[in-house]
Amino acid sequence: MAKTATCPSCGAPVVFKSPASAFAVCEFCRSTLLRDGEALKNLGRMAELLDDPTRLRIGSAGVHERRRFAVIGRIQLRHASGLWNEWHVLFDDGRSAWLSEAGGEYVLSVLTVAKEPLPAFADLSPETSVLLNGRTFKVADLETARCVAGEGELPFRVESGYDVKTADLRSGERFATIDYSETPPLLFVGKPVTFTALKLSGLREHPAHQENGRAGTQVRVFNCPKCGGPLQAHSPAIERVVCAGCGAVIGTENESVRLLAQAARAKRVEPRLPLGCHGTLQGIEWETIGFLQRRTRSDGVDYAWSEYLLFSAEHGFAWLTEYDGHWNFARTLSAPPSVARGQPLFWNKGGRFKLFNSGTAEVAYVVGEFYWRVAVGEKCSIDDYVCPPFMLSREMTPNEVVWSESEYLEPETVGAAFGVAMPSRVGVYANQPNPWAATAKKSLSVFLGLCGVATLVQLAFALFLSSQTVLKQPLVLSSFNEDATLTTRTFSMPNRARALRVRHRTDVNNSWVDVTTTLVEKNSGEAREGAVEVAYYSGSEGGENWSEGSQDESIGFKDVPAGEYYLTVEYELGREQNARRAYSVVDNIEVVRNPITWSNYVLVILFLAIFPVFARWRYSAFEERRWREADLGDAVSVDSGDDDGEEDE
Repeated sequence: MAKTATCPSCGAPVVFKSPASAFAVCEFCRSTLLRDGEALKNLGRMAELLDDPTRLRIGSAGVHERRRFAVIGRIQLRHASGLWNEWHVLFDDGRSAWLSEAGGEYVLSVLTVAKEPLPAFADLSPETSVLLNGRTFKVADLETARCVAGEGELPFRVESGYDVKTADLRSGERFATIDYSETPPLLFVGKPVTFTALKLSGLREHPAHQENGRAGTQVRVFNCPKCGGPLQAHSPAIERVVCAGCGAVIGTENESVRLLAQAARAKRVEPRLPLGCHGTLQGIEWETIGFLQRRTRSDGVDYAWSEYLLFSAEHGFAWLTEYDGHWNFARTLSAPPSVARGQPLFWNKGGRFKLFNSGTAEVAYVVGEFYWRVAVGEKCSIDDYVCPPFMLSREMTPNEVVWSESEYLEPETVGAAFGVAMPSRVGVYANQPNPWAATAKKSLSVFLGLCGVATLVQLAFALFLSSQTVLKQPLVLSSFNEDATLTTRTFSMPNRARALRVRHRTDVNNSWVDVTTTLVEKNSGEAREGAVEVAYYSGSEGGENWSEGSQDESIGFKDVPAGEYYLTVEYELGREQNARRAYSVVDNIEVVRNPITWSNYVLVILFLAIFPVFARWRYSAFEERRWREADLGDAVSVDSGDDDGEEDE
């Protein structure tokens, strides 16, 4: 139940909505008030909050997991990259939590009792593993922030100017913060949430500082303190503006504008997308407000790419990156994967991501607006993992690790969105979709389907046009009697046969035998003749066995009428190894009516295979070109493999 008291400084009413709130800041006179029984004790005046781009305010309301909450307090902090807010929220059931807001990212967390001893701040570094209440987290960000001010109801006293050391950790969808402002440290555990999912109401409206054709956009206009050129900042979150005219680096802290440095650059670079141009991507209208070039060195050669900072009043910031005419749309991941440095591959959201690049990136050129304190020469370690058309990138500094997700865009898409002509692409990019992926997959699917049909047809022939063995008889081919003609038993064929196969299975070894076989119809005397040579050699050489030829050969007769038949066999035996003595070869003759042949089936399969083999060859050639550009630095080598994740596109 809310409780109202009177501010001892100005007499204004002060409402405590939560019984856990020990302090409040009077919204009229900014006095810090301590609850002392039924009275309030004035602890002094609270510093003024800095202007920032937040839409939230005291009294805003929202919903999380079907529970309503109201914003009742706030702590504003400043760190090296800018401002962030910690909003104290109260749920309808009386429980409270903290809603962190920084760079357009929101995290809802609650104070949690740590079951394990919390590590010291000095012992942590980015990607250090920490066990928190039975779950392994990895350090994502280490900050030393300074408290700017507070407002509303707070569970503890807040004073302007004190330093706060914090460690942000992630584990999949879970988020944890260790606050080292107290001893022992405090542990907050929660998860990222989206602005839309919170269904917030009672938000603050930004009056436009400048009519820019788009309602709700706060644009601050000022002049460069070095050259006097016109500049602007689209959001209070902008920390740095780099003048395109003179290269001056300008800080925009609070309401002041001051010259920080002259940008170190060898020559002016003209962005393909001019700053200030508008375009619609993924259904959102963006404006290009910043441009920088970064480079990495490999084998003594510098490779540079361009990055454009995009801004939307409703959706915050995003990036467009370009290299050799290849474009990607990128946004920061709120739930990054847990991947060790140098890990060659991992699975994420059903996609198989493989390490493509690993190295160090350096800012080489910068112009425009940025939400962090960008500087030429700024470096970070990078790892790029690809699963076309997506790429997950890790950027790590001594204090922070950030993951982003990029999606490949066709140059025509970017050109149409921003109304800019695009040059032709050069080479194959890391996450460029393989144009033969769909064709290879479809041709393989069609091939397998047609193979199934061909197999069913072949089996139908085997079942309904059944073969029949009509004669089996061994004959002895002797060197004593080579001039003799051997005759088999008579066999009957009551119906016409589409084919008749005579098979000679011999025991010839290290020799040969020529066999002439004549098929004779007993009553009419009609004869058909065929000849075959059977040769087989084997032995051992150098401890290895070898063989060539075959002991088994066949002769075929087509369209044989019904009748009574027998075979006559004439032969000639080879004498290479048996010239001084007589010898014999056993010929096991087998006659099969309507034999099942597989040659046509095999030819059909080979013909059908031409199309998927060609498509796969083109697909593999594209992948070979892609992975030829990979640069893994000192990381573990990754084989390009047989696929690039096309099954997960």
